[in-house]
Parts: sequence; C-alpha cells; structure tokens
Amino acid sequence: MDLDLLVRLQHGVLSVDQAREHGLTEDMLRWRVESGRWSRLGRGLYVAQTGPLGWLGRAHATVLRGGDGVGLALDSAAYLHGVRSGPPAMVTLWVPRGRRMTRLPGTRVRQRSSIDVVMRRGLPVTTAATTVLDLADAPGTDWRDAVATAACWVQRRRVSSAEIVAALDARPRHRHRRILGLALGVVAEGAESLLEIGYVQRVERRHGLPRARLQVPAGGPASRLRRDAEYEQWRVVVELDGRLGHEGEFLAVDRRRDRGAAREGRLTLRAGWVDVEADACGLALDVHETLRSRGWVGRGRACGPRCAVRHALARTAPP
Repeated sequence: MDLDLLVRLQHGVLSVDQAREHGLTEDMLRWRVESGRWSRLGRGLYVAQTGPLGWLGRAHATVLRGGDGVGLALDSAAYLHGVRSGPPAMVTLWVPRGRRMTRLPGTRVRQRSSIDVVMRRGLPVTTAATTVLDLADAPGTDWRDAVATAACWVQRRRVSSAEIVAALDARPRHRHRRILGLALGVVAEGAESLLEIGYVQRVERRHGLPRARLQVPAGGPASRLRRDAEYEQWRVVVELDGRLGHEGEFLAVDRRRDRGAAREGRLTLRAGWVDVEADACGLALDVHETLRSRGWVGRGRACGPRCAVRHALARTAPP
C-alpha cells in the first residue's frame, strides 16, 4: 500500500515499524521531523501530517500503541458506532489481559480477558452488544441508566435485544444482569424509553392488563408521530410523558397527536414518571376501568393486598 494512502487511512498517524516497511530509514525519518513535515507523537509513533491531530488520529495512535487484539471501548466505541453524537475527550482502549503498554496522554487503557471487535472507520471497536454491556456496567451507572442505554442502542438499530442477551449470558457478574434480562424483552416489543419499559412491567404485566402495542405510527404514512402505547381493539391510547421529552415545543406535538387520536375515536390517557414509579396501581386502575368502559370483558389482577385494582375487582366480581 502506498505510504500516503496508509497515512490517510490511519487518520494522520504512522508507527516507526510501518515507516520502515515502506523503506524509510532513520535519516529520512529524522529529516521529516526536523523539517516540520512530521512530528513525534510518542515512542515509535509519528504524526505524518502538518496541522493538529484530530480525535480519529489520536484513536488510531492509541490502537497502534496497543498492538494486535485491542479494541476501542466505552464512549469511544459508542462514538464510532454512531450512537454518541460527538467524540469523547478520553480515548478508551481495551487490551488483552497481561499486556502492558505505555499510555498516551488523553487515553485510558484497561485489560480484558476477551475482546470481541468489529471495524468502524478503519479502527477496531468492541461490538455493539459488548459496548452496551460495558457502558451499562461502568462505575456510577445505576439500573435505570443501564436499561436506558440498552433501549437507545436497540431502537437506533445498532444491535438487537437478542444479541445483547446472548452477550449477557457470557457476563454472569454484570451488575445489572437481572434487570437487563427482564427489560430487554420489553425493548424487543418496541419500547423506546425507560418510562415505557416501566409501564409495561409495573402497570401492564403486574396487573394482568392486555398487552398494548408500543410506538404505534400516528397519522399518515409520512408522519413521524408515534403513540407510546395503544390498545387498538378498544381504541385507548396511553401516552407516557417523560419530563425532558414533553416540554416547550414538544407540547404542540403532543396536542396534535391527541387531537388526531380523538378524531379517530381514540381516548388518550396521559401518565408520567410519578404515575409509573410511585402510583403504578392507581394508573393500572385507570387503564383497567377505561378499557372495561370501552368493551374489554377481561379482568385484571391485584398485585398485592393494598393494590387499587383489588377494590375494582371486588366491585365487578360475578355473583
């Protein structure tokens, strides 16, 4: 491969071994540095261009320093997979267990016994499923953040729920193993947020309600509007309003969606974090009674002796 092409593919960096493989002697390397055409980045590494080195160049230099079998990980991998919008300040690299390397400035290196990688932009990156689990297991990440991370990657079609579950099978010590296993089934059904997952688990399933369809298209074929949960047979819609997603300009979108549902004979119920997390039984009662008023002949179930649904069931119990 032509040297200039190699430098472009490696985003402006080159190792001394690669330079020698292309016929450059020590004198030739020294001349390039002294003339200002190249600069030394660290032991055995050169910036083979003029001007500042970008993030991709730093990442490639880190990979070259690490050697074979390494993979960019965590936020670095999320950026290269196209999930994170911008590059992180720190370049994170996983290296095979037992390997030691001199760390470049602005990099973080950790040893791993197994590193599964794919290539993204010419760089080895941990697979999407591995990256999700690594991010979900990072220090300071609670179960809510872990589930939200998995939901984001699945709904952006970077990985499937089944792929994450398969990767989770190989991680018996993952801190959020149980909750991720439970939540990923809901994500596979279309849930896009932690609030939707909470609704399905805490309101629907725990109280024996029918299964709603999640993220149902609203409006015409060209519309981007979605209904969070819809009980189509009974024409009941449940919109789950997260604090950040339904303020300011988003209120107009919500109102337009509600009006569209009303035009089509659908009844819209709205709920938020407090309802799902702190009053799941009360929300379940409202959905239960609304569905029955619209023709549902089934019966839910109380999740405990103090569940609000229990009293509704007592009122409607057959003689």
